[in-house]
Amino acid sequence: LDPEVLLVVTCYFLQGALGLSRLALNFYLKDELGLSPADLAALTGLASAPWVVKPLYGLLSDSTPLLGYRRKSYLALSGVLGALSFG
Repeated sequence: LDPEVLLVVTCYFLQGALGLSRLALNFYLKDELGLSPADLAALTGLASAPWVVKPLYGLLSDSTPLLGYRRKSYLALSGVLGALSFG
């Protein structure tokens, strides 16, 4: 089997496995926690919000240097904000 074909097959398998886990999560949230379809949709939308903002954040970090660095300073700032959010 070609390594490239094996890589593609593995990627498709993992995507399918992730889809199954999302399905199980939806049933858990609906059946066990009693979320309504509207609540489930709102929670899913809230969870995907960072992926919607990601391109805008990328444009900002690429075009506006912070402390003389384009990416390192933004990574450090994100790390500090993330650490502070848990403490």
